[in-house]
Amino acid sequence: MKKPLQEEPIMSGQLVLETDYVQLLITGKIPDPELSIEFPAKKLETTLTWDDLILAEKTKREIEELEIWLKHNQTLSEKHDNRKKFKPGYTALFYGPPGTGKTLTASLLGKYTGKPVYRIDLSVAVSKFIGETEKNLSKLFDRARYKEWILFFDEADAIFGKRTQVRDAHDKYANQEVSYLLQRLEEHPGLVILASNFKSNIDAAFTRRFQSIIHYTTPDYISRLKLWQNSLPNKLSFSKEVDLSLMAKTYDITGANINNVMHYCCLQALNNKTSKITHSNIIKGLKREYLKEDKMF
Repeated sequence: MKKPLQEEPIMSGQLVLETDYVQLLITGKIPDPELSIEFPAKKLETTLTWDDLILAEKTKREIEELEIWLKHNQTLSEKHDNRKKFKPGYTALFYGPPGTGKTLTASLLGKYTGKPVYRIDLSVAVSKFIGETEKNLSKLFDRARYKEWILFFDEADAIFGKRTQVRDAHDKYANQEVSYLLQRLEEHPGLVILASNFKSNIDAAFTRRFQSIIHYTTPDYISRLKLWQNSLPNKLSFSKEVDLSLMAKTYDITGANINNVMHYCCLQALNNKTSKITHSNIIKGLKREYLKEDKMF
């Protein structure tokens, strides 16, 4: 209901159907919302499975706790009438180096629990104009509130970062944004995931409220070997000279790096009209990854 005109009865406002329900009446289904100022998020999907996510055992166990909450929280709240005892939602922090599986984890949690995952685009949500960031995020939280969406804030430091000492009006309103987000996270009934490269970048007021803080580490030798073994697409094979064990021991890289190397190698194989992934192309791909990150190769 729209707000009534001044001095009009409180219930005289115009009734307006939400856009989702208009589309449901017309087409028989609710379309996925599109990225915009009105909805600063994009649906996150994956064709991969849990087997493709290679993580430390401790990290896997902590992710399983999130999956359990997604599956059973509604029953806990409704059947056992625990709404007054427990917070309505669940907030988690994923932190660790880029390319270690944070985004893929969020995608898989949604895929295997049947809940849509939306990655918030902070370049759209965050505004330089006072009050606009809260307004943009308010629309997002309001829309997600009753739809069981998982909200994923990637590079969350940009908005959930440490508050500063108030030196001017800009600092004052920036801190107000953080306070507003704290309130919305407290009230939101669904799963909200924040992702950051460093735990220390997130304001302490948020870290105290996380039910889970999950550390994503750079893969060790065993994990890197599994990642190399899992990276080979169908209909392609490694040349005889390729030693995956040596690759895993020699190059301390992430799953995303390995994926990029294999993507490069597959393109080279197609261009050369061969089904073999060669050692020389793997080395070239590795060199590209090291140079991108300004590392010595």
